[in-house]
This record gives sequence, structure tokens and C-alpha cells, in this order.
Amino acid sequence: MAIKIRIRDPKHIFNSALFWDADKIKILENKNYIIARILNFGSPEDLKILRSIYSNDEIIKVVKMSKELLPLTANFWAIYFHLPQEEITCLYNSYQNTR
Repeated sequence: MAIKIRIRDPKHIFNSALFWDADKIKILENKNYIIARILNFGSPEDLKILRSIYSNDEIIKVVKMSKELLPLTANFWAIYFHLPQEEITCLYNSYQNTR
């Protein structure tokens, strides 16, 4: 189960360079964006923090639904969580051809 966190600004928790394109982001309100960004570019320490804040179910939902994940990243997490590749949005052939 994920722990409760009092800090609301992810730039104070994770490497702030990961959020170069965002002025204000909040842990709960922007969780899909934060999870995708950390899965794509985070360090092992960022991933450890991510997994202490968000549940596996929240992370899996992002892996399945996010169009922001890099295909290599999505494939890794699909294998890690034992998810069928056909359930991963960013691995769909039609989506990949539009990028």
C-alpha cells in the first residue's frame, strides 16, 4: 500500500529536472503525468520514491493507458507487472505509426 505524503510538489521529492516543462504540479491531481515521467526518465531512487507514494494499481493503470510512455519503457513495465502487451496503449501499432 502506498504511503501518505504531505509534500504536494513533486519537484521537492523527485529530481526536479524531470519536470522541466511544468510550472505547478501536485502529487494527487497530476499523478498520471508524474508516474509516466518517472517511469520514462526517473532514476532508481526516483522509482523507489514513486513506488512508496503510488500503489501498484495506480502505476499499472498508467502503464496501460498512457500515451506518454516510451514504447521501451512501456514494454519493460508490462513485463515487470506481467501485463499482456495488447493492453498497453502506447504499444498499439496504430498509435506507434502516428508518432
